[in-house]
Amino acid sequence: MTEADRRSLSSWQAIRQILGPFRRRIAAFGFSSFLTGLLEALFLVVVTKSALAVADGQTQIGLIGDRQASIAEGALVALGLLAVRLGTGFVTVRLQTGLAFRVTSSLRRSLGTAFLRTSWAAQARQPRGMLQHLVVQFPSTIASLVHQLSAALAGGLGLASLLLIALVIDPLATLVVFAALVILASCLWPIRRAVRRRAEQAVARQVAFATNVSEVSDLSLEIRALGVTSEASDHLVELIDDEARAQRRVGQATYMVTPVYTTLAYAAVLAGVVALDAAGQGNLDSMGAVLLIMLRSLSYGQQLQHGSSALAQMAPVAEKLIEYREEFDRDRESEGTTNIAKIDRLELDGVSFAYPDHEPVLCNVSLNIERGDVIGVVGPSGAGKTTLVQLVLGLLHPTTGQVSVEGLALAGITHTSWRRLVTYVPQDTRLIDGTIADNVRFSRPHISDDDVRAALAGANLTLDADRFPLGIDTPLGASGHQLSGGQRQRLSIARSLVTQPSIVVLDEPTSALDSESEEIVTDTLSRLRGNTAVIVVTHRDSTLSVCDRVIDVRDGAVAERH
Repeated sequence: MTEADRRSLSSWQAIRQILGPFRRRIAAFGFSSFLTGLLEALFLVVVTKSALAVADGQTQIGLIGDRQASIAEGALVALGLLAVRLGTGFVTVRLQTGLAFRVTSSLRRSLGTAFLRTSWAAQARQPRGMLQHLVVQFPSTIASLVHQLSAALAGGLGLASLLLIALVIDPLATLVVFAALVILASCLWPIRRAVRRRAEQAVARQVAFATNVSEVSDLSLEIRALGVTSEASDHLVELIDDEARAQRRVGQATYMVTPVYTTLAYAAVLAGVVALDAAGQGNLDSMGAVLLIMLRSLSYGQQLQHGSSALAQMAPVAEKLIEYREEFDRDRESEGTTNIAKIDRLELDGVSFAYPDHEPVLCNVSLNIERGDVIGVVGPSGAGKTTLVQLVLGLLHPTTGQVSVEGLALAGITHTSWRRLVTYVPQDTRLIDGTIADNVRFSRPHISDDDVRAALAGANLTLDADRFPLGIDTPLGASGHQLSGGQRQRLSIARSLVTQPSIVVLDEPTSALDSESEEIVTDTLSRLRGNTAVIVVTHRDSTLSVCDRVIDVRDGAVAERH
């Protein structure tokens, strides 16, 4: 098997995986399309024969087979066929749009879920903006191509129905034109290969484009503050132009099909007429009906060619989507079966960790964390503090050694109970577009308003009635401009405390705060002592002053300061 054959097989398997769950809907759409084409072909036959009979001064027309009818009866038959065709056309359109909608929704659900449920290590390897690209751009592209493919299916089945009726009327004329159409399709094969090749390049460009645009968005504050708005704008325009060029190359190859197909198709019909004349075919009404059907079949054939081009574009996108989904499913984080209600002691025993193809970040770390401890974590940049924190949070798993709770390995604990008991406060607080309560709940609808108020009180965040007249129902918006930096930080602490955790991990919680806000946050940490274990990564002496123990992470080793 050649490389091209293997690639073609892989493409077909990817497309089957995407469209396979919708076989019944596709079959229903195909049947409706075929029926619509059949009704149209019969309508064209009746109308053509009626017109030729009127022109020849006849009062009777021959329907399919030996059946005869008057001109008026023929008109009524044609009108009935047209009405039924309109009904089947509505059904076909409904099935077509429903198919595109369902494929898009299915892809977004499966890709979004697979991304969110994969391991943290796998997520961290992805470029910025990957989730947005997976659930927005890729499925939209597939939906557009599915729409074109369904139109091609309708065109192909409509063409088959036209040929079937034409074959009944005049077999020889139909076979001549059909042979010409087969030759025509083979002539367009090089263009479809060019579309496929350029589509593969465009897919790679799309991923790079999404990543680079996300970087520009994430750095918007730095761009403004450092006065490089003009340079960033030029860079963004360059990215947009580069992406547009890649898409234009695909479009050029795709849309070349239409003029080439139309020219060759008309030439094929002309050649068919010449061939029939040479063969001595002189049945005027049959010839007229077949010729009209063949001319109408050109538009169906054009749909078919567009579908072939869409298939060439869809194949690389489908392969990439299946590749991503399989990668996420392969790296899906395994989950234990044991629920725990509290954590009195967390132990790291001989833990080492290394990222793939890198030197170990942590080596043979042993650490005990008791409920009620306030532990500071210090160390130079790149020493392994973040890795240590992510091991404690259960986001990363040791390369060697074990993280355990009361002798039970972390791998044996359910995610639900673990995430409720071990929570995290990031350095850079991100708010969601909602109320104060929404931001504390953070997609945990079971949390009551009383729990929200208790968590806010525990985080030392008082909602001043004049400033927040709606209390916890005050809308903040995604940016939360009405909150100070310290208030946003305390809101993040409240978000982590609302489940009454056993361990709270904070990453530089006071690094960006003024002295007053820092004092309030530090007081919050002090009040957690005794009931909740607090692990705080910090470089501030004022924050370290409330810690019972200070852990120094340096060169992959962990040592306790005395």
